[in-house]
Amino acid sequence: MAAVALVIIGLTVLIMWAVLRPKKPTFLLQDATLYAFNLTNSNLFLTTTLQVTLSSRNPNRRVGVDYTRLGIYASYRNQQITLATELPQGYLGTKDVTMWSPFLYGETVPVSPNLVQAVGQDLAAGVVIVNVKVYGRVRWKVGSWLSGKYHLAVNCPAYLRSAAGGGGGGGLVAVGGGAGVKYQFDHGCNVEVSA
Repeated sequence: MAAVALVIIGLTVLIMWAVLRPKKPTFLLQDATLYAFNLTNSNLFLTTTLQVTLSSRNPNRRVGVDYTRLGIYASYRNQQITLATELPQGYLGTKDVTMWSPFLYGETVPVSPNLVQAVGQDLAAGVVIVNVKVYGRVRWKVGSWLSGKYHLAVNCPAYLRSAAGGGGGGGLVAVGGGAGVKYQFDHGCNVEVSA
């Protein structure tokens, strides 16, 4: 009798897992408007001003996604170059999409001499790769049940072409007048969800 009960419980758990198996959300970097990416003060500091448009989609048909404590920042060659900006918390129902367009600021961020050299090389080559990173917590929701919190880490590479490509220059965009350069992407991001 106990064996039959264990088999029924095991089959129930297996069926629930197969039906409700949550998939991780997908993220898409749609565009970035770069207002500043310049070395300043004797090339020891990097100033970055960037606005990105990022969307997230819940690919699940039966499971909702609940975002808590989301933050976003930009990094260059594994060094954070902007302050973290908080994104609104929210719930994504099944197959829902949400979109954010935050500004990312890094005013005179100290950089290592190796990074200064890399900026110069990338500008001379005509392209700079800035990674837009999202971090936070995510929970799965089915009906009124909420799972435990999982760590969310998203990495979206943005390939920014320099107008001064091949000719050196001090930055991607000349600061002044408030005009920026807009880059269209529409490419997926690497998403990791871990316990």
